[in-house]
Amino acid sequence: MSSYTIEITSKAQKDLKKLNPAIRSRIEKEILKLELDQKPQQFKPLMGRKIAQYRIRVGDYRVLYDLYPEDNVVLILRIGHRKEIYR
Repeated sequence: MSSYTIEITSKAQKDLKKLNPAIRSRIEKEILKLELDQKPQQFKPLMGRKIAQYRIRVGDYRVLYDLYPEDNVVLILRIGHRKEIYR
């Protein structure tokens, strides 16, 4: 499996900045793991794909992202608490 480039949208960057430092650190580690494994164990394809193609779970938080295999890019779209992220 080849290495992918991680790109984060401005909305996802704002979402990340709002989180407390401990949670932010955990989420950043999981995002970096997506460079080598784009579909980790806690990944799930989203039905309907109105927000994103996939999500990974980091505790009570979700990272929503799209994959672009032709460009080797993982685009992080949103980051947030599970109760609010899908709204």
